Amino acid sequence: MTDGPGTRRQRFFARWYPDLMQRSEDAGQAAIRARHLARAHGRVLDLGTGNGFSVPHYAAAVTELVMVEPNPGLRKQLQRRTADVRARAWQIRDADAYALPFEDASFDTVSASLVFCSLDRPEAALAELARVTKPGGSFLFHEHVRGTGLLRVLHEVVTPLQVRIADGCRPNRDFLGLLGRSPFDLAEVEHLRMPGPPARVAPMVVGVAVRGAERL
Repeated sequence: MTDGPGTRRQRFFARWYPDLMQRSEDAGQAAIRARHLARAHGRVLDLGTGNGFSVPHYAAAVTELVMVEPNPGLRKQLQRRTADVRARAWQIRDADAYALPFEDASFDTVSASLVFCSLDRPEAALAELARVTKPGGSFLFHEHVRGTGLLRVLHEVVTPLQVRIADGCRPNRDFLGLLGRSPFDLAEVEHLRMPGPPARVAPMVVGVAVRGAERL
């Protein structure tokens, strides 16, 4: 794990993002996470854990939790958040989403929350997640996606600016389209709105995809 200061963009994002998103958590996003992550079990990989909003919602069925977070500022916050629960088999890693340092088919569950909007190569990251997921294993996703109608136009307009100020976040990303072309098979999806201002303008998809053995 590297503990350098990170890029200027990473440092800026780590300063303001957790406080902004805490409003959404308090407005109902935490409840969505709790309900969704209750399905996680066995050895779990959480990609892009951030400062750890998802961490408290992993239940006892999770025997090992591997958290991947490349932003040094967010990783420090995550380390503080998990300091009192290290008795469980949890670890924090600084890893590349496009070349995960884990063996094939080594996780029962993989998860990502508000991650795929910011990845430069989301297709490669989905392929890597599929590679490390056991056949029949679950991918729990919780992502904001581009809107429709006038909101979609707005997302297209603001994307270049948001990429710069929000560590690569692209509000115009079609996550479900990417997922449909990945090695995962969509099993369930809910279409929601992100709770709380100002995030409530963002559509979200929360669901489960499965790693099919025939596509290994």
